Amino acid sequence: MLLSVVLTNLNEGATIVEFISRCSSALNKLKQEFDIDGEMIFVDDHSKDFSPHLIKEAIQNDKRIRLLQMTRQMGRDICFFAGLKVAKGDLVVTMDSDLQDPPELFEELVKLWKTTQADVVNTHMVERHGETLYKRIMLKLSYRILSASYPFKYSVDCGNFKLLTRRAVNEILKSGEVDPYFRAYTDWIGLKQAYLPFKRQPRFAGETNFSLGGPRSYLEFFRAWTHFSYFPLHLPFFTGSLFLLGALWSGFSVLKNFNQNSLLLAIISFGFSALFYIVWLFGFYIRQVHTATRNRPHYIVNEQVNLEGH
Repeated sequence: MLLSVVLTNLNEGATIVEFISRCSSALNKLKQEFDIDGEMIFVDDHSKDFSPHLIKEAIQNDKRIRLLQMTRQMGRDICFFAGLKVAKGDLVVTMDSDLQDPPELFEELVKLWKTTQADVVNTHMVERHGETLYKRIMLKLSYRILSASYPFKYSVDCGNFKLLTRRAVNEILKSGEVDPYFRAYTDWIGLKQAYLPFKRQPRFAGETNFSLGGPRSYLEFFRAWTHFSYFPLHLPFFTGSLFLLGALWSGFSVLKNFNQNSLLLAIISFGFSALFYIVWLFGFYIRQVHTATRNRPHYIVNEQVNLEGH
C-alpha cells in the first residue's frame, strides 16, 4: 500500500527543510507500523524564494520526494488538483507545507481510517493557536455561512489537511471545472466522513502568504460561497420583496390620505422591486448556464447490487 502526501508550497523556504525532515520521519513510522510506503508530492505555486531549490536538493537524498512547479501562481486549489492527478497512492493526504498541520498526525489519520473505513478523514481544528481573535471570529463566521448555504453537509472548522481514499480521489478528479474549490469537494462527493480533532499550531517560521481582511480573503470567501451554493442568486428576491413592502405601505398611505411624497415613494419602491425581481429572474438563467458548463459528475453511486452485466 502507498500513501501519497500532496503538499502546496508558496515561499515556505524558512520551513521546508524542517517540514521534509518531520514528514520523512512520519512516513518512516507508517512503514514500520502499518507497512505503508510513502511519497511526498510538492506542488510549488511559483514561489519567489529558494524553497523549490531546497526541495530539489532533498530529492537527491530521498527519491520519495517529487516536485511539480507551476509556471505562474495558480492558487492553492489548482495546486491540490494537480497533485491529486499525479498521486499514485491508495491513500492520499493533502496539506500545506507551513507546519501548522503536523505530519506526526499521519499515524492517527491512518488509524482512524482503518477503524471507520471512511473515504474522507478530516482534521477538525478544535483550537487555532497563533491567530488573532479577529481571524478566529471571521473564520468561524465564514464556515457557518457556507454550511448554512450549501445543499450538503459541510465540514465546519476543517481545513485542507485530510486523508482521502483512492475512491474519493477518483471521484474528485472527475470534475472538469476550471476554477475548483477543493475544500468543499470532499464533502460534495457524499462519501463517508470521519473527523480527527487536533489543535492547529502557529507557523513554524516565516510569514503567512494569505492575509485575512484583505481583498483576496473576501474574494476567496465569495468564490467558496458561490461555488456550491445558489443562495446568493436569491438575494435580489429578498431585496425586491423589501421594496415591494415599502411600495405597498406607501400605497396605503396615499389611499388613506393623499400625499405627493408618499405617492412618489410608492412609485420608486415599486420600480426598484420590479428591477430586483428581474435581476433575480436573470440569475436563474445564469444558474442554468453555470450548471451546464461546470462539468461535475451528475451523480455518484455508493453501491451496486445484482447489476452485473447491466
